[in-house]
Amino acid sequence: MAVAQSALKSVAAQALLPLGVIDIGSNSVRLVVFDEPARLPTAMFNEKVLCGIGRGLSETGALDGDGSRQALVAIRRFVTLARRMDVRSLQVVATAAVRDASNGAAFVAQIERDTGETVRILTGNEEATYSAYGVLSGIPEACGVMGDLGGGSLELVAVDGHKIGDSITLPLGPLRIANLGSYSVLKAFVDEKFAEVGWLKQWKGKALYAVGGSWRAIARVHMAQKHSPLHIIHQYTLARGEANDFARLISKQSKESLARVEGVPRRRQDSLPLAALVLRRLLKALEPKEVIFSANGLREGIAYAMLDERQRSEDPMLASCIHMAMRESRFGEHGKEIDSFIAPLFERDSPGQQRLRLAASILFDVSWRVHPDYRGEQSLGLILHAPFGNITQSERATLALAMFARYAGTVSDPAAAPAWQLLNAGEIDYALRIGLAIRLAHTLSGGVPGILNECRLKPNGNGILLEIPAQHAALDGEAVQRRMEAMAKAMNRTGEVRIVKGK
Repeated sequence: MAVAQSALKSVAAQALLPLGVIDIGSNSVRLVVFDEPARLPTAMFNEKVLCGIGRGLSETGALDGDGSRQALVAIRRFVTLARRMDVRSLQVVATAAVRDASNGAAFVAQIERDTGETVRILTGNEEATYSAYGVLSGIPEACGVMGDLGGGSLELVAVDGHKIGDSITLPLGPLRIANLGSYSVLKAFVDEKFAEVGWLKQWKGKALYAVGGSWRAIARVHMAQKHSPLHIIHQYTLARGEANDFARLISKQSKESLARVEGVPRRRQDSLPLAALVLRRLLKALEPKEVIFSANGLREGIAYAMLDERQRSEDPMLASCIHMAMRESRFGEHGKEIDSFIAPLFERDSPGQQRLRLAASILFDVSWRVHPDYRGEQSLGLILHAPFGNITQSERATLALAMFARYAGTVSDPAAAPAWQLLNAGEIDYALRIGLAIRLAHTLSGGVPGILNECRLKPNGNGILLEIPAQHAALDGEAVQRRMEAMAKAMNRTGEVRIVKGK
C-alpha cells in the first residue's frame, strides 16, 4: 500500500530531527516535536487542544465554526513554538474532518495564509497507512488489525510485521455518529459498516491494535478501575472477553454517570460511550484474540515513514536503551561487553530474556549521578516510565527490577513494589539474578571497557567460577568477593574467584 512520502524522505531521517508534526484532527489539534533516537524518536514537546472541528459534520457537511476558530488560534501558536524550537522539518497534516468538509479547503487556505506553512490533507489511505506505521514503529512484530479511532473516522489496516495489507476508512468517529439516533440505531449502523469490510474475518484470532485518544482513554479508565501500579498505555493488553465486557459497561453509561467514574477525562465524557460502542462492535466483527493499545499512531507513523529499511529493522527498545546510555552513562555504550561476560550463566534464556538481559546490561550506569542511597529507586522509576517501544508491561517491570537489583543488591525493598507487583515469582527471581550479575561485572571492571573481555564467568559444576587473568589480579578484592558471593547465592550455587595464568 503506497503512500506519498516524497516530502518526507528527501533527506535522511536524522537530519530532520527535531521533527514537528501538527495533526489537525476531527476532535483535537496537536503539536508533537520529536527528537532522537531516530528509530523511535522521543516526544520532547506534546500539546493538544480539543477543538472539535468535526462536530456536527454529518448533519451540516461543514466544519464547526467555533471549533475552527479555536483550531486556528492553536495552530498559530504551534507554528510559532515550532520555529522557536528550531524544528528542522514541520509537517502540518489534516485528516478526516478537513478532508470531508465542504469548507475544508477554505479552512486550510486560511491556515496557510496565517502561518506560511503548507498543509497536507491526507487521503483516507494515507491516514490509515501512517497510523499503521505508528503501530509498527513501537510494535514491529504486530500481526493483526490496527484500528485508529479519531473524532471523525475509523481507519482499519491489516498489519503483519513490516507488511501492511488491506485498509479502509469508515465514518465511525464519535463526532460523526453522535447524532444518528438511539443506541440500537447506532449499533445497527456500526454493524452495517463492519459487515461491508470483507477482509476482516481473515484476521480472526489475531490481535486488534487500538489507536486513538478515545480508545486510549478507555484503557486509562480500565487501569484506574483495576488499580494498576503502572499507568503506561503502550502495549497495555486485554483479552477479548475482558475488553468486550468493559466496553459494554462504558458504552451504556451517561455523561453524568461517567463523571463519577475514576479515570474518565472530563473532556472525553461525551465521546467515551460512543468509542466504547464502536470498539465492542469491532470486537464482534473481528473476533481478535486480544486488544493491544498503542501509544503510537499517525504522528509517530510520519516519523517512521522517514526511516530506511535498515533503521526500521532496528529494535526500538534497544535503540532507546543505547541512546539513554550514551546520554546518561559515565562510560558510554559498554553494555554489549557486560552482556557477553554474564551470558554463560544464562545459557537457557529464551530470545525474549536475552533481549531483556542485553537491555539491562546497556543501562547498567544510567543512575550514577543520583545519591548512592537512591540509585536503585531512581533507576526503577526511570525504566518503568521511559518512552520505550516494543516492550510489554511485564518485560518493562522485569527490566526495571533488574536495574533496581543492580544498584540495591535486592528486589525485596518496598521501593521496588511498583515493579514486582506486575511479576510472578519466576520473573522476580530472574530480574534479581540479572541485576546481581551486572553488579558483579561493574564492580570487577569499574565500568572500564576492555577488562571484562579478558575475564571469564562460567558455571562450574554446582558453583560459579570467575577467572581473572594474572595481569589483572589486582582487580580482585573484598568488593568483588562480596558481589560474587551474593550473585552465586541468588543462583543457588557457590562462587569462586580464581587468578589464572596465560590469559
